[in-house]
Amino acid sequence: MLPTDPGAIGETPALLVIDPQNDFLDPDGAVYCPSSSVGDTEQVIRNINTLVEMAREASLPIIWTKESHRPDHSDYGAEMLSVEQDHTIAETEGEEFIDELVIPDTGLPDAEYVVRKRRYNCFHNTDLMHLLSTFDIDTILIAGVTTNVCVHYTAQGAHERDFVFRVIEDCTAGTSQSLHDAALEMLDYLQPGGVQSLTSVTAALEEFPGNPVVEKIKRDGSIL
Repeated sequence: MLPTDPGAIGETPALLVIDPQNDFLDPDGAVYCPSSSVGDTEQVIRNINTLVEMAREASLPIIWTKESHRPDHSDYGAEMLSVEQDHTIAETEGEEFIDELVIPDTGLPDAEYVVRKRRYNCFHNTDLMHLLSTFDIDTILIAGVTTNVCVHYTAQGAHERDFVFRVIEDCTAGTSQSLHDAALEMLDYLQPGGVQSLTSVTAALEEFPGNPVVEKIKRDGSIL
């Protein structure tokens, strides 16, 4: 059920970090995203790390997505019609997460997951819905790239599936300033309040009591 007053983070939020990969966030990447609301992509990365650390402290489930395509392009479909260059080809450096992320060398902590996807919308033919259901999520906090493509399509997909979405403006970057700004404007129209600042979200997370399923996994290693 939708929260009656979702505020900055809703009642049972999850953090979704979309495609923080070399091909999008490295200046030499195939589809580099130089445009944001905070001036430069390096600051966006630092903001994402701040958000992730706050979400961990607040015991939120954290879902990282990774766009990945077969080398022979057999899964590209209509994406071949895009203006974007070849990108995030499986087992290439461009597909990998950027090194600057706060991911331990030992791997993701408990209650954090990687969802691989072939399309812009993170819900399309993935197990994202299963994870959200497991943690009884009503609100999806969205960070990552690109604002005007995968972030936009995923927020729209969340809306169509009756989730509250909160795109954290200063934790996203787009392929151009005009497209980044337009995507945020459209999303705030779709759900007024759907675009939030890092400051407002982290302030709300400080008061969040923790997701009980996440806390059980951290304590027992399983939801069982």
